[in-house]
Amino acid sequence: MSNTKTVIINRFDGGIVNDPRDRKSNAARMCTNFDALTNPRRLTPYHDTESGDTGAATNQIQNFSVAAGNGGTYRLFGLGVVSGTGKAKIFYKDLTTGGGGDLSDSSWSNTTNDSSSSGATSFNIFTYYKKTGLIYGAKAGTTIWTYDPTGAAAFGDTAHSLSYTNIAEGLVHSKDDILYIPYDNSIAKNNNGSWTDAAITIPSQFYITSICEFGNFLAIAAAPLNGVGGSRVYLWDRDSSLTTLSENIDWGEGILKVISEINGVLIGVSLYGNNSTRFKDRIVFKYYDGTRNVGAQIIAIFQGGTSTQLLSARQKIDNRLLFMMSIELDGSVDDGVWSLGLNSIGQFAIYREITPNNGTALTSGVLKGFVKIGDYLFQSFVNNSNYAMTKSNDQAVYTATSTFDTTINPNVEEEDYTHKKQLNAVSVSYAPFDTNDQVVLKYRVDADTSWTTIFTETTDNSVATVRTKITNGTSFTAAKEIQFRLESTGGAEITELKYRYEVLEEAI
Repeated sequence: MSNTKTVIINRFDGGIVNDPRDRKSNAARMCTNFDALTNPRRLTPYHDTESGDTGAATNQIQNFSVAAGNGGTYRLFGLGVVSGTGKAKIFYKDLTTGGGGDLSDSSWSNTTNDSSSSGATSFNIFTYYKKTGLIYGAKAGTTIWTYDPTGAAAFGDTAHSLSYTNIAEGLVHSKDDILYIPYDNSIAKNNNGSWTDAAITIPSQFYITSICEFGNFLAIAAAPLNGVGGSRVYLWDRDSSLTTLSENIDWGEGILKVISEINGVLIGVSLYGNNSTRFKDRIVFKYYDGTRNVGAQIIAIFQGGTSTQLLSARQKIDNRLLFMMSIELDGSVDDGVWSLGLNSIGQFAIYREITPNNGTALTSGVLKGFVKIGDYLFQSFVNNSNYAMTKSNDQAVYTATSTFDTTINPNVEEEDYTHKKQLNAVSVSYAPFDTNDQVVLKYRVDADTSWTTIFTETTDNSVATVRTKITNGTSFTAAKEIQFRLESTGGAEITELKYRYEVLEEAI
């Protein structure tokens, strides 16, 4: 019986896994700057990023909101600062392309009455409420401010008094068209300008980090003030005449920072660590489907280093949750905008969507915020102590490298997994190459920490490349563990990785 076997990998939508030896057939150890969910059998590179704000160093835009501006035309607004201060200043872009100060360029514009006169703003809240025609923010731990996105009304520096230590992004519930703003362990309610402070209050050992709609309910993510206990999610029916909550869900240990609803289930992302109680940080993804007495169930756990960043900022687009995170995986820091969604076979899949600075790693990077408008993704961050913002390039530019790292021994038969194997041939298939398309295939074996290039393909109209040796003529190294890396530049779409191996004779 032949010991030679062929493995075909032509589905890429299983998401990133923490364990490099995970056996899930469509999983990746890392997937960066590829869209792998839209077309599960094709890795499609995202466009490069470019400057998103020429004045980023002084503007320091860190939160975003779409609101009706002058003439009722909707615009993208950004919350930054008055240069050299911590006071709020608002900037905007038109939701058009091809002109000045719109999505296609790096210029931001201003209305009149766009700045706060005192107090350091919070960047955690920047919420538009169409009913009042205002964007709401907070400052100095004492005040809710308002901004008229038409620029007609004066900046509302003292719109509403509200004392807070922690405050989070507000939400206008689609059921009742009321604005809810979470702060500390309470939620303030604004019904067309009429305020009710502490419309609901949760136990005082928690603070609210995030809220979202969950059907007719408001889901309230609550983290422990002591930083080491368990988080909860409360479901509130929005009836402020009652002091009780409809449901109390145990979300387990860690700081629950992101909450959202995807396909009818609650999704939460928690940060474990970031303090002296843990040797390494962990990011834990969980879901809750409404089943009582079960609590939140684990989707995945990523174990990082000791400087993991997880922002509460999030968006839900086409039943895909976007969030911003920086975590050390497999020896390198992976930052940018990530996603969690359901693939076509009902699995939750997690991906690192787009890096903040193309293929260049940040230096002492600090993530600040993001927003996605159509295909335009804006990311703000600090790089080497300098504020910066990038956005998606509207031109089809793909000079940044998109990468897909397989798991170890991907799709190898179980009985062969720990046997020594001789790699005999590899093949990569693609959509027909255009000019500038390039795909590089690399591999590493056993204890290797660096990658060896097998081939670099740049030939126009190529649809597949097959190799039985490395390009320089060297034979493949026999090993128990084999891992592959696919790299795409120029926009090349990868459709298949195939390899043939022979199991070598061993005592057992």
